[in-house]
Amino acid sequence: MKEILKEILIQNQERNLSRGLRVRNTGMSLDLEKIQAIIGPRRVGKTSAMLLAIEELKTVRGISPTQIIYFNFEDERIQFEPHQLDLILQAWQELYPESTLEDAWFFFDEVQAAPGWERFLNRINETWSKKIFFTGSNSSVLHTELKSVLRGRSIAIELLPLSFKEYCEFNNFKPSEYGSGKSKTMALFLKYLVHGGYPETINLPSMQVGLAYLQEYYNAMLLRDIVEYNQLSNYTYLRSLYRQAASTIGKTISNRRLYNQLKSQQYSVGVNSVYEAMDMAEQAYLFKRISRFDYSDSKREKSDKKIYWLDNGLLNANTAQYTGNNGLLLENLLFKELYLRFGSIYTNNIYYYAEASGECDFVIYPEGGTALPIQVSWTLADPETRNREIKGLLKATSYCKVKEAWIITLEEEEELTIDGVHIKIMPAWKWMLNVE
Repeated sequence: MKEILKEILIQNQERNLSRGLRVRNTGMSLDLEKIQAIIGPRRVGKTSAMLLAIEELKTVRGISPTQIIYFNFEDERIQFEPHQLDLILQAWQELYPESTLEDAWFFFDEVQAAPGWERFLNRINETWSKKIFFTGSNSSVLHTELKSVLRGRSIAIELLPLSFKEYCEFNNFKPSEYGSGKSKTMALFLKYLVHGGYPETINLPSMQVGLAYLQEYYNAMLLRDIVEYNQLSNYTYLRSLYRQAASTIGKTISNRRLYNQLKSQQYSVGVNSVYEAMDMAEQAYLFKRISRFDYSDSKREKSDKKIYWLDNGLLNANTAQYTGNNGLLLENLLFKELYLRFGSIYTNNIYYYAEASGECDFVIYPEGGTALPIQVSWTLADPETRNREIKGLLKATSYCKVKEAWIITLEEEEELTIDGVHIKIMPAWKWMLNVE
């Protein structure tokens, strides 16, 4: 095994940076004395972020390649047992006896594929070097395994599909709010709304090719990050379950109801398995779930959930029901952008408000902070729609005891005050380009 490891280490060291690799604002820092975890779904650029960091070490900081250890745990040539991980270090030391582990930089890809990885990284951190970076495609590596072993010695960096601002940058386009530039910005936004923000799907020759890419991403997430990672033996029902989850954008849904739907389709599955499978999908970054807003933690936890997918392209690759339904696609996209600004791997700070007398799509509430109700509507041109959205918004502001709220639309822009509540109506594309 050690000889194979040497071959892999040498190949990784000789690997040239892919042409056209784009820099994303990940928040990684080469100066922190902390283990840095880059967590997120597959194919969003986690590996690219590490390779660009390695390139900076070599070309800008003058670090010798012999001081940099990069290893991808999903390399099919190696299947580790926990006690064998040290062979990576042994192989590297035999290759470069003049280098020391104290001076080494460590980059580990897709750590969830290696049993015992967390204790291995902890030993490196405690014994030799704190210059450790790793990626993972399942957030449970931080929620469970890492939390108990590294005890606050790491920071989490979440990397998701591109924001609209990044999408413009990856299209080499400078957005504009005026003139012909505005028309082009709107056109790009509508493309982003439907096709999503996975970097590799930009500038493909056809929609069919892009759809094939997204379906392959979905299959990889399902099989690797849910079935294999959780060692599931019964998983025939998963595609149906997640397709049902994809059909509920904008609606509340309970796990019990999802279970009943599966049973009606003759799937042999227990209700606890459905609960676990939904948690697994969220950990693998298929979607996020939000609770009904309440100042009581227990009531929030017990409420039915709303499900929002983290990429519209992936959502559309899983179901055709949103074709032409731009209003729900906008709502789903707004959640992703809200999560990028207000959420984190540990809490999303995003809820919905619902009463018999009115509903509000989102309530932003950082724990102990000030709530911000937000409605999403494709257009307010219809008076009935406008009155309904404002009514639900005012109900939410009254419950939250706040005097400011937003309505996000495609194009309308306006400010008004009703019953002492200041309401900002903003175009989605313009708000998404404003990173403040």
